[in-house]
Amino acid sequence: MSTVAPASLLKLLVQATDAYERELNTALRAVLGAELRPAHYAVFRHLAPEGSRVTALADAAGMTQQSMGELVTHLARCGYVERTPDPADKRARLIVATAAGRDAVALAARHIGRIERALTAELGTNTLDRVRAALSRIPELVADLPEGRGAEDGE
Repeated sequence: MSTVAPASLLKLLVQATDAYERELNTALRAVLGAELRPAHYAVFRHLAPEGSRVTALADAAGMTQQSMGELVTHLARCGYVERTPDPADKRARLIVATAAGRDAVALAARHIGRIERALTAELGTNTLDRVRAALSRIPELVADLPEGRGAEDGE
C-alpha cells in the first residue's frame, strides 16, 4: 500500500492563487475586454493611491524594471494608467491610475468580494478568518528563517 505525500504548502498556495486569478480574470475580461491579463494585476496590486515609480512597482512585484515598464506601457496605451511628474523629483515619473484604471480596480474589488463571499459560504467565516490570519503571518515567518540552511542540509 503506497501513500501519497501531501502537496507542499507552496504548491497549494500557487494553485489557490491561480484559481482565484482565473476567476477574477474571466469576470474582468467579460466587461473590460481582452486587453487586461493577470500579469497586469501586479501593477494595480502594488500601485499606491498617490502613484508609484516603476522601480518601486518592480521591487514590490519581484520583477525587473524592464518587465514592469512593459506592463505599465501596455496599461498606459489602454488608458488605465498614466505617467506624471513626481512632485518630489521632477526628473522622475509616477505611475498613477486614470479614471478608467480606478473604475477597473473598483470592478475588480466587486468581483473579489463576490469570490470571497462564495469562499465564506463554502468554508465558513471562522475557517476563512483563520486562513487569513495564518497567511498574514507567513511573510514574517519566512523572513525569520535561517539563511537557507536547515537540518535537511546536513548542518
